[in-house]
Amino acid sequence: MKIVLVTWLDTNENSVGGWIEKADLDRSEVCSVDSLGWLYKETEDLIVILADKDTHDKDDIFGRSQVIPRGVIKDIKYLD
Repeated sequence: MKIVLVTWLDTNENSVGGWIEKADLDRSEVCSVDSLGWLYKETEDLIVILADKDTHDKDDIFGRSQVIPRGVIKDIKYLD
């Protein structure tokens, strides 16, 4: 599997967790996230990356998988 660095956009909730003034809300933006992992699957609609994979006896066990919709992906860098 190739290693990739995926830059994607995620939702953002105000850190106060409660009421927020209009002026502060108007300055709110989405989060830009960098995720690094093994590229497990790539389709027209999404990609799946893995943070962990079991290599003992070549088991098919994976950890901390992420399914990222193509519509929120800004960039994919192939590192391996």
